[in-house]
Amino acid sequence: MPKRKSARAFAILSFLVAAMCVPAPATGQDPPSGKEPRGRDVINDLRAGGYVIYFRHATTNPDQADAETAKPDRCVTQRNLSSGGRRMARDIGLAFQALKIPVGKVVTSPYCRTIDTAELAFGHHEISDALYFAIGMDKEQRARQSTELRLMLSTPPQPGKNSVIVSHNANLKEATGIWPKREGDAHVFRPLPGGGFDYVGEVSPEEWTRPAGRTGQEAKAIEGR
Repeated sequence: MPKRKSARAFAILSFLVAAMCVPAPATGQDPPSGKEPRGRDVINDLRAGGYVIYFRHATTNPDQADAETAKPDRCVTQRNLSSGGRRMARDIGLAFQALKIPVGKVVTSPYCRTIDTAELAFGHHEISDALYFAIGMDKEQRARQSTELRLMLSTPPQPGKNSVIVSHNANLKEATGIWPKREGDAHVFRPLPGGGFDYVGEVSPEEWTRPAGRTGQEAKAIEGR
């Protein structure tokens, strides 16, 4: 068992070193520089729709780790949402309702922690293998995934809606140079008419509920009246 864990740790360390050495995409979609909009400044624009919101999954159990041969259809082989993470996902979903942010398509990776985040927050999802956890994949597979993810970020949502992607930190880093540091962090993109996308800004889990004027639990109580 220690040997398996050390092999997994080595794969993660190798990925992080490789990621730091990969140049930013040369397609006009470079990572943001300087102070970017966040929180309320980003949320206000989402009410009209037209954006793609990329979530890193909600908080997971720190005492769990993905098995070296993690199977997407078997949650017991993966790191899963903690009770706090499940609460975080529900609160984000309730904040979206309170803020009247319209959501259309919700796409997740095959991992249980991304599926659970999507279901608890938005009540529906579809799975894309293009969002499979990038760590542990070879360079060619990661490049293919990055191309597909950039296409997702460039695809306009249905009119009056926002598209949501729930995946992993490494995938967004590979595709855009942006690293979602905390679990539950969201990064917002605007698809451009001629293809490609602009980076809009970042929203933390707490910043969804704060502008709503109530916590997720309070919103739930109001909804039940």
